[in-house]
Amino acid sequence: MKKFIAVFLSVLVLMTFAFFAIGSSSEDATVESGGEQSQDVSDLQNAETGDLSIKVGETLKANDLSIKYVSCEEYTDYNQYLPPKDGNKIIKLNFEVENTGTTDRYISNFEFSCYADNKATEAYYTDNDLSATISSGRSASGSVCFEVPENAEEIEVEYETDFWTDGKAVFVVEL
Repeated sequence: MKKFIAVFLSVLVLMTFAFFAIGSSSEDATVESGGEQSQDVSDLQNAETGDLSIKVGETLKANDLSIKYVSCEEYTDYNQYLPPKDGNKIIKLNFEVENTGTTDRYISNFEFSCYADNKATEAYYTDNDLSATISSGRSASGSVCFEVPENAEEIEVEYETDFWTDGKAVFVVEL
């Protein structure tokens, strides 16, 4: 009987944890445009994947972070010994991140992935990479860079907004 109670309590604790973890899903992710909350977040979601689409000037609010997509540009200040491969270029997305939660939050360029014409690309590392542990109410800024083909027609950078459901925000690259 003691084993049954122990197993029951363990399952109950795990179910409670899962309930609260799922409760903070990507449905809580929102996008603000120019300081005003977007009229309808569903208008910003991809119909097939449900991912949020973010453009320069908009702010993603997810995971107790406020991530403002400041700018996007071609990065040309790379080290002469580490240029992009022939036929490629480096893109750089600049972000300002604020911790809106009550505990420290870590964010880094490793949490972002890039696709050029639906093919995964490689990260490119610089001196200003986004990498910080941010205390509650504090902020940091930095960039994420990727090496993409020069002739890529569609470039998207993804950030996971929900570990449990694989919800993502997609930062649209327009150069």
